[in-house]
Amino acid sequence: MMTEYLELMQRELMQGKKRIFVWPVYLDLNHTRREGRLTKKERSVKAPKVSEIKRAAENLGLHPEVEANRAHPSTWWDKGGRATIDNAGPKTALLDKIGTEIIRLRGGKQ
Repeated sequence: MMTEYLELMQRELMQGKKRIFVWPVYLDLNHTRREGRLTKKERSVKAPKVSEIKRAAENLGLHPEVEANRAHPSTWWDKGGRATIDNAGPKTALLDKIGTEIIRLRGGKQ
């Protein structure tokens, strides 16, 4: 586990870019801000999947990489995975764009 983290950090340093972690909880309408949601309700979706985050980030040109079998520290038992994206601006703005894109991909439904 630590080895994978070190490898990711080495790749980032070699590329000269920093990446942003995007956990599904950041966009989950079923969670409160206190529970980890970082987006407004209007830009959040119910039970987002890492595959949806990846597709939305691809559409936005953020070069996502999915890391399956990862768990957010506050829900260590749920290994739903995470995505890493290019650091192309403020994190909350990027999450809002991803949330809006997922809603669009779902046909306008949260």
